[in-house]
Amino acid sequence: MSLVKFSLPTACKRVGVITLNTPKTLNALTFDMGSEFSSLIASLNAALTTPPSSIDPNVNATFVDSSTQALKTPVPLPEGTENVNAIILTGSGRAFSAGGSMSFLKSRSAVPSHVNSQVMRNFYASFLCVRTLPVPVIAGINGPAVGAGACLTLAADYRLMSDSSRNMMSFNFTKLGIHPGMGGSHLLPSLIGPGCAAGVMLGAGRYGPLECKEMGLVDRILPEEGFEEDLLKLGEEWAANSPVASRGLVKTMRAQVDLGLDKALWREADQQAICYGRKDWLEGLDAVMEKREPVFDGFWSE
Repeated sequence: MSLVKFSLPTACKRVGVITLNTPKTLNALTFDMGSEFSSLIASLNAALTTPPSSIDPNVNATFVDSSTQALKTPVPLPEGTENVNAIILTGSGRAFSAGGSMSFLKSRSAVPSHVNSQVMRNFYASFLCVRTLPVPVIAGINGPAVGAGACLTLAADYRLMSDSSRNMMSFNFTKLGIHPGMGGSHLLPSLIGPGCAAGVMLGAGRYGPLECKEMGLVDRILPEEGFEEDLLKLGEEWAANSPVASRGLVKTMRAQVDLGLDKALWREADQQAICYGRKDWLEGLDAVMEKREPVFDGFWSE
């Protein structure tokens, strides 16, 4: 089973849908998923930026994965992908994404800090590469988006959230004993302002659809019933606009936000690597698993 799916569900075939596809784990982000995700994005970029007339079907093309520098074979894409003018990013099942996989996160404590720093930087890149797509990206938050999963929604150009009573967003890093990652400490202040972002991240709270809309975490709330159809409808509306103008606007709007993003990702990776070596990190994870409040050490503790 593919960990990440891509489809062209509309009749016009101008709207592509990327789906995080591990519903049993609430679409937790893993290295394997990141590898598939980055391969898909690279393949989409090739399809959307290479003139169809210049493609030789007899050549078995390869590309370099930007997150690992590994040589990979492109992901097969549906016919007509080259005409896509809007992409929706969503999750399968009842969640958008529960964030980083618990088994992967717990294993970080046994790895040296300098290695963790590089590992986490690669991990971020494998998902944030969605920002390299030349067309608008809409995040369809169908269910809870937590931690790195919540940060991934920030990489989109626009965010829609279902009004389900169980739906929420949480940037719960400090409650886990870890510094935020996946670009959250850079993208969130850019979206909702430094003060509001500080409250959201330092508070590590859970926010329902209405609170998310009020703070600017999401742009629109849609009814849970028919959420997927409404997502596609918006995608079709955007995709009907001029591809040249839309691509140019996306490039312009992202440019300002992306200033300093690379340096911020390295700062996040370094800070997370420090936290992985602390007892607080395992205490935070244990508290989540045991459904209790964490008891952290003082700053000066060993």
